[in-house]
Amino acid sequence: MKLMRGQALFLLVSLATFLAVKPSQAESIFGADFEKFVKERVAFSGFIENTTGLAVGSGDRRHFTTSNRFVMNRLTLQPEFNVDFAESAKLFLSWRLVKEPRYKMEARSRRRTVAPAGAAMPLENTFYDEDSPKPWEAVLDLKPADQLQLRLGRQFISWGETDGIRILDVINPQDTTFSPPFAPNLFSLDEARIPTWGIRALYTAQPVTNSIVEFFALPGFEEAKQRVDDVLGSNDTADQRVRYGRWSSHPETRMPFGCLFRAPLGGTCAPIVTRQHPDAGDSWKIGTRITRNFGALNLGLGYIWGFNPQGADQVFKFQSTAAGPVVNLRLRNDRASLFAGQFNYTLTEFAGIPFNTAIRGELLFYPDKPYNVSEFPGRNCATGALTGFKAGPSCLHRTQIVEKHTIRYALGFDRSVLIPLLQEDPWRAFTLSFQLVQSIIPNHEDGIRFFSTAEKIDKVTTT
Repeated sequence: MKLMRGQALFLLVSLATFLAVKPSQAESIFGADFEKFVKERVAFSGFIENTTGLAVGSGDRRHFTTSNRFVMNRLTLQPEFNVDFAESAKLFLSWRLVKEPRYKMEARSRRRTVAPAGAAMPLENTFYDEDSPKPWEAVLDLKPADQLQLRLGRQFISWGETDGIRILDVINPQDTTFSPPFAPNLFSLDEARIPTWGIRALYTAQPVTNSIVEFFALPGFEEAKQRVDDVLGSNDTADQRVRYGRWSSHPETRMPFGCLFRAPLGGTCAPIVTRQHPDAGDSWKIGTRITRNFGALNLGLGYIWGFNPQGADQVFKFQSTAAGPVVNLRLRNDRASLFAGQFNYTLTEFAGIPFNTAIRGELLFYPDKPYNVSEFPGRNCATGALTGFKAGPSCLHRTQIVEKHTIRYALGFDRSVLIPLLQEDPWRAFTLSFQLVQSIIPNHEDGIRFFSTAEKIDKVTTT
């Protein structure tokens, strides 16, 4: 395996060198036409990036009391190739090479604190490395007509307008092993998504008003990414051992939802979490959207159907109800029908005062969104007597899942601000953003909780 990875890296570097360095001979071994095509039609670029992450509890004793502080140092190398076959056919290829070491101190700490002994393990030193020969992106752009564009291949498809948390960004699956689960906007949004094989078509119906009809289809052939959950431990690795991720706190400092059904007041609990992924080809996702300009206002309406891959929307089912400290949970996502809307409006002035602010908004209606529900405190459903547990299975909803219509919306204000102390462009300008995100459950009921932390979900949740 190591030899194959080394060969793939060697071939990639050799190809880049071949394209970047001019041969000393008058004619290429592939012929003059090929050499001319490479010079005129092929462009090589890329970037090198190093990211350091620091986690500080800041008084959050429940989740981060003993969590490690210096949690990541991620080095990324991404070579990119652009091939311009013609005006109507262009190809983009990129590879992702990542090295991120783990730390011995963290490994020793995780082995000591996980209970029962042997139930969980720290991550291997190479767990977050990426060196696959499979392209990170492989996109073929075709333009069969002036008003029609097609994009085929492994790609990013992102809806949404706000600069930060995009509630419409639910097309590509998210990889929260890189960004903190509750602060994804601290990192590049592209780093928090996984590119997916699919097709995307855009038809410009009226160029004057920029009226565009969009359609996409993702067949779901992308295999489940082997990762750990970043709030609970998970067994998504090949050996099925439970591991805790980069941003997750230690198990003894948190009381996950599942523990409430096994832990009496002051007791202990060991949650064992598994993930239920759809089979390849069984997670189709399709969507369509119409966007149009009305002067300075850009408005869009869309619909998305298919498997919802977002970690925050997971619910769990019990796998066993035997007595003891261990509770087995199976996390899953559901198929969803999502109705979406968005707008973007640039306000140049207000009451005669220059404003120059972009106002962006997103709206998402989620019919029958599943939530975990339970009884607080726990009681025997047959007799009504208290069980002594902090919580118990819902007597009304025996599956422990209730479906509620949910409305999510985001409103953002973005403005460019100049730093007067910095005289050189482009460093003077930066974007100042304010964002409000709310989730509303009109037909709310008590007992609805987050599966990860057992915290109550209110009727209106504001971020």
